[in-house]
Amino acid sequence: MATFLELKNIDKTRFIEAADACVCNGERLLEDAEYLVYSEPPSTSFALALIAQEEFAKAFLMILVSKGVVPWNALMYRATRDHTCKQLMGLVMSYINPDSDEDFKRSMEWLQENEERKKLFAAYDKITDKTERNRIWARIQEISEKHNSLPSSVLDAIYILRHEKIGRWESSRWFWAEEPVYDTVAKNLADGKLDREKQDAIYVRIARNGQVAKTPAEVAVGDAKAAMEVADRLRSLVKSLLSGSAGGIEYGNVESAFKMAFASLAEAEKTG
Repeated sequence: MATFLELKNIDKTRFIEAADACVCNGERLLEDAEYLVYSEPPSTSFALALIAQEEFAKAFLMILVSKGVVPWNALMYRATRDHTCKQLMGLVMSYINPDSDEDFKRSMEWLQENEERKKLFAAYDKITDKTERNRIWARIQEISEKHNSLPSSVLDAIYILRHEKIGRWESSRWFWAEEPVYDTVAKNLADGKLDREKQDAIYVRIARNGQVAKTPAEVAVGDAKAAMEVADRLRSLVKSLLSGSAGGIEYGNVESAFKMAFASLAEAEKTG
């Protein structure tokens, strides 16, 4: 079997093939989830939808590897097998391809801010007062930076993946000089919130005192449908990227963030 060092110069089409295989398996799982959604209880459907999300997230990771955005090594291989890593990737993917409500909200915000920017540019050309021109220009830059930045939940999901997961696999001895405060959504994923929900959809949870704490019967149809909707959006994203789509401004911002966060790991791989 080839070592990770020997894999450096191998044709990267193997990563695309791996992504395709993950998508096919994710689609199979999602079809099963759709078939079981109205079973009683729909907990199996919910669990299968979450597993499908993880398969699509693994496909996304392999796409990033194929594009050279992140390196391929033993640590990234381990990330493909770690549930939390894939769930963090799912959060990032959901930002790139949001639900219809979020997409509409972003479109309206963009239209409003674009109109504001046009008015600011027109005012900037007419005003001679230096203080007022500086204020207008600062606002124009603020709008531009917003369009080129990521929400804290997405950025923190990438940072947690790189530093709290992969970083601690690199070395168990390092520590933060000042403990970071992460976005609540990303932190909850990192702490295993979604994975516990998946486990609760499969197993009966027993409390410390020996009583039943939770059973799969508590999963609602709405929970299963919501999980399936997320999985379908993640599937749509990876299939679009595999077909050659550039991915839009959101994808571009995410790719840049991954490159920056994983630059040190990529450099270590080159010199390793």
